[in-house]
Amino acid sequence: MPELSFPKREHDPCMQIQVDLSAMLDGELDAPSVRRVMVHSDACPSCHGFLTGIRDQVRVHRELATLEDGSAAVGGDGQAERLRHALMENRQKLSKILYELGRCFVLMGLSPDFSREVSKEPVPMPDMAMRGRNFLDEVARSGDGGKLGDADAGEWVAAKELFDGRWCSPAESLAKGQRLLTECLGLTPDSHESRIYLGLVHHVRGQRAQAKKQFMRVLTGTDDRVLRGYALLNLGNLHLDEGDCDGAVTLLHEVIESGAVEQEQRLGMAYFNLGLAYGLKGEFEESLRWFRRLHDEMPHRRGVVARELRRRSQFLHLVRSHPGVQGVFAETLPAWFAEAG
Repeated sequence: MPELSFPKREHDPCMQIQVDLSAMLDGELDAPSVRRVMVHSDACPSCHGFLTGIRDQVRVHRELATLEDGSAAVGGDGQAERLRHALMENRQKLSKILYELGRCFVLMGLSPDFSREVSKEPVPMPDMAMRGRNFLDEVARSGDGGKLGDADAGEWVAAKELFDGRWCSPAESLAKGQRLLTECLGLTPDSHESRIYLGLVHHVRGQRAQAKKQFMRVLTGTDDRVLRGYALLNLGNLHLDEGDCDGAVTLLHEVIESGAVEQEQRLGMAYFNLGLAYGLKGEFEESLRWFRRLHDEMPHRRGVVARELRRRSQFLHLVRSHPGVQGVFAETLPAWFAEAG
């Protein structure tokens, strides 16, 4: 893809966001910069309209996609067909932006730790008097492949200062993420990553049937081991929530046996959920085996696991209800279970 070129404006803090968007399209944007785009575009009316232009193009694309060949011609010169072709060319670019921003909003709604990181993110102060710009118009005018120059980002502040101490509630963040991910899927139905995050939104809202539908569509739509691993892990979580420990165990073992954990260590939480599932079934020896594997093979997750265990009151109650079991757990993994007694 040719590098994007935007007009230079003196003291334009939004130029840095344009630079970040360009990098996002090329898959080169790091996580802090994605967060910066999310915060700035939510706080700055100019860039909010800038991204709304992208979403308008999504809707136009979806409307054109329903027209039969030849029926979309405007003035008999095929103008609508040329527009359809242009949108098809930009579909992956639009989808990438919508996915990245939608994913960040979902994480904002799900994770207090992520929200705290976002609130500290330094972002360029938006100029509220700037006129809105349509991102796709800028892309369309960038055919010369000119390179983005260094942007003068102006004054930078912590994200939380842009909202005068206010920040989106988890429910608001989830709603924004859901809209963006849904629009992404309208462009690229095979965006399996979007389906996984959309399923998480449904899960946290208690919409289990809709969550399962999204995860199952990932399983039927891709052979990628890591993506399938995330879908299976989340389906296992749903079964655990419903008290179906046997169903959860079957799905979680499929994650392990696929080899996905070796490719993506975050899927190691399948060990954690297997420990829970077996414990809830009263099979404490097998439960301890999976917790020990998690402790030994993924030392970098020990703090996360300790916090997550404190939330699992039903499991901890079962461990405490069996003094002999509690003693073995505490002796084997004192950092996690010594306080459960």
